[in-house]
Amino acid sequence: MNDSAIDIVRAQSDDTDQLALIGAATFLESFAGIIDGPALVNHCAHEHAKSAYDALLSQGAMGWLAQLNGAPIGYAVICQPDLDAAMPGDIELKRIYLLSKFHGTGVAKRLFEAAWDDARKYERLLLGVKDDNHRAIAFYKKQGFDQIAVRKFNVGGRVYDDLVLARPTQTDPR
Repeated sequence: MNDSAIDIVRAQSDDTDQLALIGAATFLESFAGIIDGPALVNHCAHEHAKSAYDALLSQGAMGWLAQLNGAPIGYAVICQPDLDAAMPGDIELKRIYLLSKFHGTGVAKRLFEAAWDDARKYERLLLGVKDDNHRAIAFYKKQGFDQIAVRKFNVGGRVYDDLVLARPTQTDPR
C-alpha cells in the first residue's frame, strides 16, 4: 500500500471517538492471546474509552490520527509523563499503535515524526514498551532510544514488565 493515501492529522477534541476506536482495536490486535482475554477487554473498555481520551486531551496531551479515507488506522499520543524515571523537561510518548495490516508501510514512522515535532519542545522523549515486544523495541532503537528503566504495567490485575526508553530531543530521528 502506498502510504501517501494515508493522512496524518492532529487529533482535536471532537476526534476522541476515533482515538477510542483505534486505541481499543490496536491494543486488542497487539495483545490478544498474550494478555488474559477478560483482563484485556476490561482494560480496553476503561483505558480506551472516549472519556479516557477526552481526559487526556483536556489535560494537555497531544494526539495524531493516521487515517485512510477518513477511517482511523493508527494513532499517537504524547503527554506529561507518569513514569518514575521521568525528570523535569521530559514528555512521554504515551501511545503509538498502527493496525498490523499497515506495518511496514512507513505510516508508523510518519506518526512518530508528527509526535517528535512537538516533543522537541522538551528535553527528552520517554516511552514504555512491553519487554517482549521485539518489533516495537527494534523500531524505537532505530529511532535512537535507549533503555533507562523497567516499570510494572497492570492489566486486569496481572503485572507485566515494560521497558522505559528515552531519547534526547536535540537529535533528529529522521
